[in-house]
Amino acid sequence: MLSVAQKKILIFFSFTIYLSYFFGFYFNENSIGSGGYNGDLAWMLDNFKIFKNNSLIDSIFHEDFFGSRTPLIYVINTLFNPFLNDVYYYRLSVFLFSLVGPSIFYLCLKEKYKKTDKEILLLISSIILLSPYYRTTAIWGLEINYGIITMLISIYYIIKIENNKRYFSYDVVMLTFFSSLTIYFDQKLLFIPLLGLIKLLIVKRHLIYKFLSIGLFTIFSIPFIYLIMQWGSITSPATVGVTPDVANSIEHFNLDFYNLGYATTIIGLYLLPLLIFLFNLSLDKFLIFIKSNFLKIFSFFFIYIFFFLFFDWYYLAQSKAGLYLDAKGSSFGLGFINKFSFILFKDVLFRKVFLVLSFLFYWIVIYPFFNKKIKNILLISFFFFMLLIVTPLIHEFFDPYIFILALLCLDLKLKINFINSIYVMIYYVSLLVSANIFYL
Repeated sequence: MLSVAQKKILIFFSFTIYLSYFFGFYFNENSIGSGGYNGDLAWMLDNFKIFKNNSLIDSIFHEDFFGSRTPLIYVINTLFNPFLNDVYYYRLSVFLFSLVGPSIFYLCLKEKYKKTDKEILLLISSIILLSPYYRTTAIWGLEINYGIITMLISIYYIIKIENNKRYFSYDVVMLTFFSSLTIYFDQKLLFIPLLGLIKLLIVKRHLIYKFLSIGLFTIFSIPFIYLIMQWGSITSPATVGVTPDVANSIEHFNLDFYNLGYATTIIGLYLLPLLIFLFNLSLDKFLIFIKSNFLKIFSFFFIYIFFFLFFDWYYLAQSKAGLYLDAKGSSFGLGFINKFSFILFKDVLFRKVFLVLSFLFYWIVIYPFFNKKIKNILLISFFFFMLLIVTPLIHEFFDPYIFILALLCLDLKLKINFINSIYVMIYYVSLLVSANIFYL
């Protein structure tokens, strides 16, 4: 049990995080580089113009509609957002709506960690407001948070069904509906409806619920399947034209194995603080785990490094990243470690050594989370596989998804207490501050 002083400290930190969130909007924070009026919001406003000036159907299939997601975000805002004609108030509406995210996250944590103090869960749930991508999306009215919120709602019902032997058709409908919505808001969240379907099929319950879930998933998938057939890919034709190397369709399907190392560093970046929960601040326990799994950890790493060096994947990765330019005209992608390598070293050899050591360090960070559990292996492997077919590789694919999934979906024995949660919060505060400094 927490003392009164500890509860006050946790509430104070939670309040401070929420306060920083509002200050971020006031000061037009841009902690990912794609915020601002000249960032992603610019082409989003062009999409809104299409929906304002055309019928709903014509807008959905308009030749100039651009984006890596379905048009559902634009349909919902066009129909239901009264502030769409004023950019500032549109941003404010998305900013306030995004507060739903940590609220649902808190409910998920409360459902999963029933014996953990509510004040600790409140602090942990507020940490997604420290996510550079979640914050900047909220502040600048971008696309990402819709999928995160529906993902959290879906996970809530997955945990609820998992924890309760008795559940009702209402829970099945809510799970199938919101998990299906995640695909419409963000195609890379395909694993969410898959998780929901598997959970409904394997849980011990009357067959009528299993048939109901299959039927509802089928119905909810029809519009998306029709959209893909009309577009000829999973994104709009305008997007395919701008990003021809991205695997939007079978025609452009390719496996970029060099991404594995860079993906490891980014996934590891978000899992690193959660080692505190996993090993309860015990370095000895962590080192014993590494020693007992030494061969498994290093065999995979050395196999990858052999191919990385033998096929000179370094130059291939840099050439692919150079195809995509940010607002400053610099190449982006491949994550923070790649950026640091250019900041720290001018010599290519030193950059390669730095990258190889980074790949090793973050692979060691990730490995304990597999935990010999098939569920963990499949979920983490999903992100690795997805990033084999996606170019460029960017942090948007991980933040804050890895943090949320590790706490809510992975099968782990976590020691979530007062001091551990404080350390985790400090880590994510440091990431946010570093991101803001970098993009300033």
